[in-house]
Amino acid sequence: MSAKNFTDISDAQIFHVHQLMRIPAFFVFTGLAAVWLSLTSLDPSNPPTGRTGAPGETTCAQSNCHTGGSYTGTVTLSGVPDTVIAGHAYTLTLTNASNCVKAGFQLTCLDGANAKCGNLGTGTGVNIANSATRQYARQSSAKTMNNGMASWNFTWTAPTTLTGDSLKFYFVSLCANGNGGRTGDNVLLSSKKVKYTTGITATSDPEANRLVRIFPNPARSSVRVQLAKSQSGTITVFDSNGRKVLQSDLPSADNELNIMQLPSGLYTAKIHFGQWTAVKQLVVEK
Repeated sequence: MSAKNFTDISDAQIFHVHQLMRIPAFFVFTGLAAVWLSLTSLDPSNPPTGRTGAPGETTCAQSNCHTGGSYTGTVTLSGVPDTVIAGHAYTLTLTNASNCVKAGFQLTCLDGANAKCGNLGTGTGVNIANSATRQYARQSSAKTMNNGMASWNFTWTAPTTLTGDSLKFYFVSLCANGNGGRTGDNVLLSSKKVKYTTGITATSDPEANRLVRIFPNPARSSVRVQLAKSQSGTITVFDSNGRKVLQSDLPSADNELNIMQLPSGLYTAKIHFGQWTAVKQLVVEK
C-alpha cells in the first residue's frame, strides 16, 4: 500500500479497526474473570445437594470443591430422641464445634430403602431442598464461628408410616478458613440412627386425657404433672417394651416428677386420678 493510499484512510475507518481489536481482549478478560470467580468463590450459600456422606453420596471435601484443611472438632445432632414417634414434630439442632473460622452444613434423613424419611422444615439460616428421592437441610449462608461453635435450628416431622423400625440421619459440616477460597477447608462427618414407633394407643377416656397435662415433653430431668378435677393420683411409667420403670404418687393437683433415672427414649405414662385413667406418651432426652 502506498503512502498516499494509507493517508487516504478516514478517521472513522481507523476507529472501526480499533474497536475490532478491542473486542477479543474484552471477551478474554471477561472469561478469565469468570474462571477466577469460580475458583475463589465464597463458602457457598445453599450448596449443592447430595453431599451428606449418605449411601451413594459424597461430601464437599473433593478435589473440585473444598480441600486441604486440617481442622478438628465434632458435628452433632440434638433434639431427636433415641426413639421417634410417628407424625411427631421435633426441633433439631446441628452443631459444629471445632477450631475453624466459618462453617456450613447439610443433612438428610433416610429410611431403610435409603429414600427420604419424614419432612424437614426450614429455620433461621436454613434452606430446604428436594432432589430425586431425598430431602436436604443446608445452610442458606455460612456462619462465622462464635467461641468455637456454630449451630442451626430447624424442624423435622417423623413419617406417619415406615417399613421397619428405624431410620437414620446423615449430616456433614464444612470447616472453612474464611479466606473466600476453596482450599484449606475440610469436613466433619457423622450420622445418627434412631428407632421408630407408631406410639401406644391410649385406651383411656379422651376426657381423662384432656384433664391431665405433662410438660415439658420432650423432657430431660423432670416433668410437671397437672391434674384437673382432682387433688391427688398416681403415675406409672412404662418403657417402649412395656416394662414398668417408674411409679410415684401424685399428692396434689400440681406435681413435679423426677425422671433423672430414665435414659433417653419413648415412654408411656398411665395416670390414675379420681375416677379417671389417662394415658400419655413421654419422650425423655439427655
